Amino acid sequence: MKSFLAASAAVLTLIATASADWVIEAKIESPQMNTGTIMKVKGDKIRADITSGPAGALSSIMDSSTGDSITLLHAQKMAMKSTGDQVKQAIEMAKKYTGQAAGATTVKPKATGQKEKVGEYDCEIWTWADGGTSAKYWIASNHPQAAVLKDLEKKMRKTALGASQVGPDMSEIAGVPLKTETEANGSKTTMSILSVKEAPVDAKDFEAPADYQAMAMPTFPAAPAGK
Repeated sequence: MKSFLAASAAVLTLIATASADWVIEAKIESPQMNTGTIMKVKGDKIRADITSGPAGALSSIMDSSTGDSITLLHAQKMAMKSTGDQVKQAIEMAKKYTGQAAGATTVKPKATGQKEKVGEYDCEIWTWADGGTSAKYWIASNHPQAAVLKDLEKKMRKTALGASQVGPDMSEIAGVPLKTETEANGSKTTMSILSVKEAPVDAKDFEAPADYQAMAMPTFPAAPAGK
């Protein structure tokens, strides 16, 4: 699930106008999973679906205006609803428990001067590293939905999920990442955007199914002394 969230956080780069709905198809590769993911965007609502992973089929629904979220575990027919404040508190507790420093990184990404194609798009390769985490980005400057992808990145940073991710703010870089490789704790996660399409999205996709049972948000034990 961690890899899914991180990758989601990486694939979550989109939206154009308030009236348009968007569907983004991507691929996630990591030691924990090798699967496709579909992201749907309607206004401030964002939904990411994966068909397989450590927890099975999983969906994450977020409201970027409030920070509220719903996690759907499809095999168990469970729905975990959380307010933005609840999620932020859980993230801060997890950081204290693991000893992870809070706050955004100040280390800036660097252009390597190297170029490589991702699909049909020419990309410039950027790198970033801070502590035990590093990343590599394939940045396309000529993607037709660049404005859409840039806007979603900004929306995601307003959510608790976006705020929980370790990595640089890429919004100041011209172009958008079509492929991202992130390495942390000896594990590599690769996310590649395959397509970005404008298409109608049903508002019901951002609600928990009526037959799903509500579940409580997990709690974390008190942080060990010295954390």
